[in-house]
Amino acid sequence: MQKAIVCYTMLILFSSLSMTLVANAQSSFTVDSVDISGIYLSDKGTIYNIKQANDTVWLIGTEATTSDDAVTIANIFSGLLENNNTELSGKWIDYPLSNSTDAGNVDFNITVNSNNNITLTKTALSDTSNNSYPINTLTKYDPVLHAPLSIFVTMKNILVNEARSPTSDILYAGISGQKNDDDPLTATKYFGPRGDGSNITSNLRIGPFSLNNENDSLKVKILGLDKAGSRTPFTLVNLRDTLVQLMEPSYNISGLVQATNIIGSISPGLIPGGCNGLVFIDEIELTSEILRNSTTESTGYNQEKTYVGTTSPPGCGPPSQYTVKISITSQ
Repeated sequence: MQKAIVCYTMLILFSSLSMTLVANAQSSFTVDSVDISGIYLSDKGTIYNIKQANDTVWLIGTEATTSDDAVTIANIFSGLLENNNTELSGKWIDYPLSNSTDAGNVDFNITVNSNNNITLTKTALSDTSNNSYPINTLTKYDPVLHAPLSIFVTMKNILVNEARSPTSDILYAGISGQKNDDDPLTATKYFGPRGDGSNITSNLRIGPFSLNNENDSLKVKILGLDKAGSRTPFTLVNLRDTLVQLMEPSYNISGLVQATNIIGSISPGLIPGGCNGLVFIDEIELTSEILRNSTTESTGYNQEKTYVGTTSPPGCGPPSQYTVKISITSQ
């Protein structure tokens, strides 16, 4: 981020020069002890430079164009502070030298927390035109707050509502995560015999994943297996290798039947016959924007979901039912 801030020095100079065009704005000074000038990070990870002169505010939005942190101006906003500097209203337009013609009205609510961090939040009534302002929130740059987002993914809890086998399942579970096209990270664990009503604190964790680009994404897969009569180390290795292979985008694991067929083709020895079988499998895909917004609170991102298994062969138990809780938190 420090390298990016250096690249935006020219933007700060540009916006400072633009202020000379505003009447009676020889310098930027506070209005009722509020000055929102500074560098801001949007909820999409893009950089905005804000310049306040009296009650007039200018915003210059930027976007990266190359891997060496070069940037270009994306849009320009001009507006007025209102309601004791708690609101900002004005008009925006795409960069005039670009080929786009998007423009519109946008209003922001301005909040300052106990640490003097300033946040601008777009109101629900903004963008009355057909074109929508491209971001929702702007937070004044803070080296601690806006460091690269480092997150961990944890399978926290497994609840066996109904086992697949008659009395208990021989349970194995695994989780894998992949940022963009990086190599996946995996974790697997053997939980042994678990019957109806078993509430398991699994704490299977992978990470950290570092996300600092609006185009970053994270794909997570979880898998639970009832498998008796097999060597545990062999099963755990196969489970890990299967989770890695399932990260390939060509595999669709939207259902247990489909997932069983796919796993049978890529790892024939993982699910033998009898009462053995999958008890849960799922895929979660999250964007950098969703992850940054959802992990700002200490609770992080949580998903709790119940999975109903396929019909077991005669002599086995009824269709299984497992509830699994996933948690994603920042470091």
